[in-house]
Amino acid sequence: MRLGYLYSRYPVLSQTFCDAEMLELERREHEIVLGSLYPPKTALRHEYLTRLRAPIRYAPASRELDALARKAKRKGRWPTALVAQHEKKYGTEYKAALRARNALFFVELFEHERVPHFHVHFANRAAHTAMFVKAISGIPFSMTAHGQDFMSDLGNDELLRELCASAEFVGAETDYSRDLLAGRCPESREKIFRIYNGIDLSRFPRRDVLLEVPGRSSEIRFLSVGRLVPFKGFDILIDACAELQKRGLNFNCEIIGEGALGEELEQRVSRQNLRERIHFAGEQSQNYVLAALRDSDVLVLASAQDERGASDIFPTVIAEAMATGKPVVSTTVAGIPELVANRETGLLVPPRDARALADAMEQFARDENLRADFGRAGRLRIEQKFTIEKTIEPLLARFASL
Repeated sequence: MRLGYLYSRYPVLSQTFCDAEMLELERREHEIVLGSLYPPKTALRHEYLTRLRAPIRYAPASRELDALARKAKRKGRWPTALVAQHEKKYGTEYKAALRARNALFFVELFEHERVPHFHVHFANRAAHTAMFVKAISGIPFSMTAHGQDFMSDLGNDELLRELCASAEFVGAETDYSRDLLAGRCPESREKIFRIYNGIDLSRFPRRDVLLEVPGRSSEIRFLSVGRLVPFKGFDILIDACAELQKRGLNFNCEIIGEGALGEELEQRVSRQNLRERIHFAGEQSQNYVLAALRDSDVLVLASAQDERGASDIFPTVIAEAMATGKPVVSTTVAGIPELVANRETGLLVPPRDARALADAMEQFARDENLRADFGRAGRLRIEQKFTIEKTIEPLLARFASL
């Protein structure tokens, strides 16, 4: 089947689940026509993306979009009524005319490539653009909403309800987010289904998973990965590390990622005299992250809601750690308990509780056998429930029914 995919921005380093989904579709001989409103903000790429066969088509510069709009108006294809309706309902900040102009480019792309249906990840400006693609061309679309997109980024529940109503079907990445989305869009409840993010286990060979690293020191190695934004809880992780230092634990902690809080977090590390313990590795490729997971002892992710209500929903790095055979310390936020079996594959604590986080980290640090047992159980849980081959099935069934 030929399928269109439309993103607001692609590729994005933190959205490895999107890559896994499209690579699995291509493995199953689906042909993808891939479009993005905006190019990536960084030149860094995950190495496995060289396997993605679909070229990425980006919306052009303003001058070319203006030409497309003039052409559409001459031919009667400009969505005058929908633009006016959305400008009146949602205001100028939702940029209905720009969404329509961008849509014209993807209409031409999808019509030229004879795309019968396209899919959008995230209930954001790409999904808004998808509504205009459908209005202009009649090409139907579906959508996967994730969490932060509809919980805070979109910022308008009326528009969210319109997006869900316009889509053929709507995926949500956990039971938690499905129920939350259905609560906000009750008229579309029947078309909303859960689709977990899946892991490509070919990148996590079992022979490497529980291999003891030679020359191990007694120093425990914690790892945390994510954008340096409030809902990732890195401030709480730093406070937990300060508590562990007071308790005399021999450890180090690597933080992979970058973001707006980078300078503030580094200052927090300095104030708590943790520069010898905590290392910021910055933005890194997937190969670096996987090597860091293999070399670590415990993955820690101190997820919490931010002041806008946004949070992690189903952090892919936790699934990657479990696939690598590592125990996990995280929080009871959103869909994390659907991924981590508490006291079996990891330890979950309340969000924004640095002492509880430190207690869980210390428990793993002081018990090598517990780390090994939880690591094996985590790998088994991924194999049984969260491989991309299993998690993609609900989406494939809906594509097949179109």
